[in-house]
Amino acid sequence: MINYPFPVNHCDIGSNIQIAYCDEGTGSQTLLFVHGLANYIPVFKHNIIELKQYTRCVAIDLPGNGLSSHGDYPFTLIFYAETLARFIQKMELTNVVLVGHSMGGHVSLLMALRYPNLVDKLVLLGSSGLEYFNDFEKTLMKGLLNIGSLVYGDAASLETAILNSYYTDQRKDAKHIVSDLLQLMSGENGKYWRKMVKKNIEAMLDEQVFQYLNKVSQETLIIFGKQDAFIPNKVLHVSETTEKLCERAAALIPACSLEIIPHCGHFVQIEAAEKVNTLILSFLDKNKAN
Repeated sequence: MINYPFPVNHCDIGSNIQIAYCDEGTGSQTLLFVHGLANYIPVFKHNIIELKQYTRCVAIDLPGNGLSSHGDYPFTLIFYAETLARFIQKMELTNVVLVGHSMGGHVSLLMALRYPNLVDKLVLLGSSGLEYFNDFEKTLMKGLLNIGSLVYGDAASLETAILNSYYTDQRKDAKHIVSDLLQLMSGENGKYWRKMVKKNIEAMLDEQVFQYLNKVSQETLIIFGKQDAFIPNKVLHVSETTEKLCERAAALIPACSLEIIPHCGHFVQIEAAEKVNTLILSFLDKNKAN
C-alpha cells in the first residue's frame, strides 16, 4: 500500500476524471504543484511540509498517475493543461502559482499560455519545454521510442531513471519513490503505464512551447539543478549546457528570474529542498522572518 505524506482527497472534474490531491496550509495565494513524467504528489513532500506554514499548498496526481483515475485518456500535454484548468475552476482556487517539475513545468507553461486568467505566477523546476527540437530531432526521438529505447516502463529502467534524477549519492527518498512507482505500474497496470509514458514523451516533442515563451505574461521563476542529467536532452543536444539552455529561455520570458543550484540534479526540489523553498517564498514576497 502506498502511503502519501498528506491526506488525499478526490475531485471529480467530469469526463470520467477523478483527480487525487492534497491540500495543506492556508493563505491568500495557492501553490499548485504539478509533478513530472510518470510521477506523483510525494515528490513535493519536502516543499509542502515547509511552505504550508506560509501559504496554501495543493498538489495533484495527473490523470493516469498516482492515485488519480486511470482511463482511456489522450495523455497529451494540452489534455493535462485543460485538466489543470478544470481542477482550478472546480476547486475555486484563486491567486494560483503553478509549481511544475519537469514535464509538469511544460504543462504549467501550456496552462499559463492557454488560460492566463487562471494563473498568477509560474515556478518551473527542472522544466521541460525550455528547449527546441526540430523535425529531424523529433523523428529521431520518436524512432527511439518505438524500439523501446527511452520508455522506462519496466522495473530496471524506472529505477535507473529515478536514480539518475539525483546528483548527490544520498539520493533522499529514492528508495520510497522507486518502490511506490513500481507498485503503481505492477501487473496489468504495466501496459497502461508504458502507453502513457510513450504518449507523454511524444507530446513533449509535438507540443513545444519554446517558440511561445515570449508570450508568457506571468512573472516566472526558473530553478534548475546545475547537474541535471535529463535537460537539456542528452541524446540530441550533447553540447548544450543547463546554464545556456536556461539563460536562453529566461531571456525570452518577459518577467523571468533564474536560479541554477550547484551540486544538484533533476530532482532539484528534493536535493535542494531548503534552497528551493527559500526561493519560492521570496518569489511570493514572503520570508521566514514574517
